[in-house]
Amino acid sequence: MMRKRCVILGILLFCILVCLPTDSVATEYFSADLTECLNTITAHIYNDRFDKAEHIIDSLYASRCCRPFDFLAYSILYQSVMMANESDSLEAEFFASLDSVQVYAEGMLAEGRDSVLAYYLLGHQFAFRSLYAGRAGHTWSAIKKGLKARNAYSKGFELDSTFFDIALGLGSYRYWKSVKTNAVNWTPLFKNEKGNGIELLRRAADSSEISRDAAQTSLIWVYINEKRYTEAIRLADEMRRRYPHGLTFLWALGEAYYQLGDCDQALLIYTNIYARLQNNPGNYYNIIEAAWYQAKCYRRHYKDDESRREEACELYEAILTLPIPEETAKRQKDKLKDIKKACQ
Repeated sequence: MMRKRCVILGILLFCILVCLPTDSVATEYFSADLTECLNTITAHIYNDRFDKAEHIIDSLYASRCCRPFDFLAYSILYQSVMMANESDSLEAEFFASLDSVQVYAEGMLAEGRDSVLAYYLLGHQFAFRSLYAGRAGHTWSAIKKGLKARNAYSKGFELDSTFFDIALGLGSYRYWKSVKTNAVNWTPLFKNEKGNGIELLRRAADSSEISRDAAQTSLIWVYINEKRYTEAIRLADEMRRRYPHGLTFLWALGEAYYQLGDCDQALLIYTNIYARLQNNPGNYYNIIEAAWYQAKCYRRHYKDDESRREEACELYEAILTLPIPEETAKRQKDKLKDIKKACQ
């Protein structure tokens, strides 16, 4: 869940361009005022301050000056909120915003403007639909929409290969597609593009105008997947310091430390996440998630430590006191069992 959220949050850094579309190079797409506005929205979402982000996007919507980028920003916000709370409470609003983005992008192409910006917008809305479908377990739908996103991104990048903001979406697709199709990467239809995907992400991190943080966010999870944990920890800690009030990069740090085998650090991070989630009433899915990671640390490295076992039992007893909804308990039943086992 958090890996998908990192991809969604990362895309926010390059989601809004100046109001008037153009086919110029990327450096001419931005205004100082809009860049500042974008950075503020990004900071609020990465810091889990969704109400403040929404207030700024509402201002863009009311002014009508940045359409359809206000709709794109809304879709990112809605997706981020749903992923943070592991819910589908804003599904209708999410898809309505994406529909508006698609209408604007297709309208630009219908007018004969084969623009980078139109393909950029079209690719984003397909990418968000793909991620949502995947999260809902609709694998085939996610694959089809992912291919449409890839096609749109590719057409835009062919028109302007210096537009490294679009390289972020294309690089992410190529890397994770290659990971998912690893068993058949020897065939012409599913060639291994992991290296190219990483290179595109690095170029976005080094050379894009407003996508550098986004590319670094994507690279964190790439490095974790590639078992390059030290690099992942360095990047995740850098981003955590930049956005200290959010949980996104704490989840990434915890995963990297756990995979590295440093359960002392991983346990500290997951305990921190657990404590902070308790201040977010109703987010029981992720409270259980954080507790489960703690339990994994207890079972993996501290199974013979009596004081640690007592901590695991206290954690399990605390979970039992929570008013966890039946649906959430059903979804997390296996992890609840693992939390109990850490106490035994």
